[in-house]
Amino acid sequence: MNKITVFISSILFILFFSFSSEKIESFNFDFEYEVIFNETGIVEAWIPIPQAGPFQKIENLSISSSLKYRMENDSVFGNLFLHLIPFELTKPDTVKVNFRVCRQEARSHTEHIDVFSRELFLQPYKNVPLNPQLYYIADTMSSSGSDNVREIYNTIIKHMEYDKSGEGWGQGDAVYACNIGKGNCTDYHSLFNALLRVQQTPAQFNIGFSIPDDLSGVIPGYHCWAEYYKEGEGWVPVDISNADKNPGKEDYYFGRLDNRRVKFTVGRDIPLPGGTSEDIVNFSVYPYVKVNGAPSSGFIPRFSYSTVN
Repeated sequence: MNKITVFISSILFILFFSFSSEKIESFNFDFEYEVIFNETGIVEAWIPIPQAGPFQKIENLSISSSLKYRMENDSVFGNLFLHLIPFELTKPDTVKVNFRVCRQEARSHTEHIDVFSRELFLQPYKNVPLNPQLYYIADTMSSSGSDNVREIYNTIIKHMEYDKSGEGWGQGDAVYACNIGKGNCTDYHSLFNALLRVQQTPAQFNIGFSIPDDLSGVIPGYHCWAEYYKEGEGWVPVDISNADKNPGKEDYYFGRLDNRRVKFTVGRDIPLPGGTSEDIVNFSVYPYVKVNGAPSSGFIPRFSYSTVN
């Protein structure tokens, strides 16, 4: 471990426990991310790895694999990936990533953002365009400041229905969410991101996993949420789809997040480190796998957890 890594780790440790003094309760769990590769050929893969932050500590990270890999950060958002160097697969093989999470309830946290970061979280993405339709909708919301953001949050709850039937949902398509009014967490928070960005409010898209209420078990799929930047207060978290599914908790999820979750990555249109100019993912929580140079679904991801007392 070099001096820079030690320094950064120390700062994150201090940040984490400075927040800990405000909220003693933490949720600790061990997480296993397993990937079974089963399509033969020349395989290359990227597996996202969570990093520490103000409300999340990651430790005891271990990789179980006979394959060669590098740990690399993407060039735009700094997300961390386990990059499996191209190898020949002749029979099924497995990679396991294990780590411990110490997670606290998240809330607004002070952080100065520079010009680059501000512009990064204002720009459009492939599925989060800033088009006239979205400008028109945002302009009809005449409030200002945080009330305006809350109005957008409330409007999305009223407009959207958590519904994963049919086609088109789950891509984080802001226009789809606007037009159809249904989808999953990616669609809710993509619409939120778009409406804030057209009003020049920086907004983030975060993705990871919610942890079930049992002491241990499997995790069926990902979960995402958002943060917006408020001058003088920093990044403020919201979870609109959870608020919609839990009537009565709309106030809670506007500014706070429960601690039964783990964040993996931030951002959209993420360029995979060490990849080609075409290796860009819409968002990243599942592995991105290529076989013989082409994107492949020839793998099985499995996620499990166990609570630590």
